[in-house]
Amino acid sequence: MYKEIFPIRLKSYRKEMGIKQTDIASNTGIPRTSISKYESGKIEPSIESIGKIADYLNVSVDWLIGRGDKK
Repeated sequence: MYKEIFPIRLKSYRKEMGIKQTDIASNTGIPRTSISKYESGKIEPSIESIGKIADYLNVSVDWLIGRGDKK
């Protein structure tokens, strides 16, 4: 469940907020190519990467991985 929801929420929220993959990459230290692969579901992020992305997007990790509906 979590690995199916994470890519969808990451990509849709990023686009909704007008944030580019390069913005996430430059602010988290995660390569842009990895962000792209997370969004397409080709690879799964580490726990550390999920935390960095959630912090940058100002959303909860639980929301990002599909454990809740509260951002």
